[in-house]
Amino acid sequence: MKSKRKVSGQIYILISFIPWIFYWIICSLGNGLGVVIALVASLIITVPQICRKTINLMDIATVLYFTIAATGVFIFNLDIFIENSGFLGYSALFLMALFSLVVKQPFTFQVSKRDYPEIYWRDRLFLAINNIITGVWAMIFLANATIFLLLKTPFTILFSNILIALGIVFSIVFPLKMPAHFASKEFKRYDWNIRVDPQKSKEENEYDIIIVGAGVGGLTCGALLSKRGYRVLVLEQHSRVGGYCSSFARRGFVFNSGVEDVSGLWEKGPISYLLKELGLRKEDLFVKNTRRIIFKGKAIDVPNDPNQFIKLLSEMFPEEEKNIAAFFNEARKAYEECYQDTHHYGVPLPSELIVKVYGEKKLLDYPKEHPHFYDWMNKTFNQKLDKYFENEDLKTLLCALIGYVGSEPEKISAASALTASISYFLYGGYYPRGGAQNFAEALRGFIEAHGGRVLLRHRVDKILVENGRVVG
Repeated sequence: MKSKRKVSGQIYILISFIPWIFYWIICSLGNGLGVVIALVASLIITVPQICRKTINLMDIATVLYFTIAATGVFIFNLDIFIENSGFLGYSALFLMALFSLVVKQPFTFQVSKRDYPEIYWRDRLFLAINNIITGVWAMIFLANATIFLLLKTPFTILFSNILIALGIVFSIVFPLKMPAHFASKEFKRYDWNIRVDPQKSKEENEYDIIIVGAGVGGLTCGALLSKRGYRVLVLEQHSRVGGYCSSFARRGFVFNSGVEDVSGLWEKGPISYLLKELGLRKEDLFVKNTRRIIFKGKAIDVPNDPNQFIKLLSEMFPEEEKNIAAFFNEARKAYEECYQDTHHYGVPLPSELIVKVYGEKKLLDYPKEHPHFYDWMNKTFNQKLDKYFENEDLKTLLCALIGYVGSEPEKISAASALTASISYFLYGGYYPRGGAQNFAEALRGFIEAHGGRVLLRHRVDKILVENGRVVG
């Protein structure tokens, strides 16, 4: 049986105003039936919500107000609820909004849950946005109460309706703009708008782009720019390229300076994307790695097949078998969600670039489109382990590779542990064939083959800037 589709939050809040509209229009004609009709309308809206256990504070406040108003008008003959319907009604709504802020449950937050899945509800920014929207509505309700108290003109209703319309527009636009504003605020400081024409003829020592540092980041940047036609100069103070992605030989053995186990070479991985862009073959540069973990004096050879690794863990910790399968199932979903939009750029974009490339709505929809990965982003690795496992030895074993991002799982983002640690169990790691230096040299060779230069033993002491532009 299909569940009924929920009314959107924006439509629902308009529905919640229907009793008030009846009340203000009919009572403005001096007719007390406006109170009764408003009470009946509020009950029609609220009772089904109570049955579904989705109570909204505004609906409860509405029923309570009109119950009091009906009692006052028809039992105690109090005309104040008719003669001052605008002032009393907006005052009640102001107190409702203020109360919701005091108890840290802004009334718009309850309505917003209709439009967004649960993954959003725990987000601090989501709550902050609703605090601001509820605060704006509280000011609108207070302003309208003041207008009805002080102004007795035919334009009173017009002024109040204009404020309500502005509140509705703000409630729609603000949630779209605010996350994008905060995401791109810091980035705009570095969002330089510099035009470089790669087709322009150049002198022998003239370059479109100069990169300082021939580490793997600088070389990757230079190679991708070279492919797009830019003439690149890379300056490096050391005697070899690569930085931590370099190696050296001693007595017939090759030692890596840093990089020796590389992830990101699965189908959608960033290094796979890079190699494809540059026309380099993975088989020429990398070989599948093997991994052995020494745990409590026992050597554990980690299978490259994740299903075999899950089977191995299940044999070691049989009481956690179902939890192990569930953990890796969620981890795989989260990791694949992280890379699901990488077909254009090869890497997951940070929030500021999501706004710049895809627009504000894409950023707002990110938690909805990446529910598993977004959950990992908002938890520590320790919280994820505690969610699935009770065995402390199993938790410790799954932390074997977190040294890439830290040493304490309670201080490490679950997303960082996923991409830099658990991903090795899912898709394996690769060793740079012949040593890390070979990969760095392949990038250097690509730059030089496309008209660029990589100069070693060239230290950069100062970057000259004039009028906000680099000149030397």
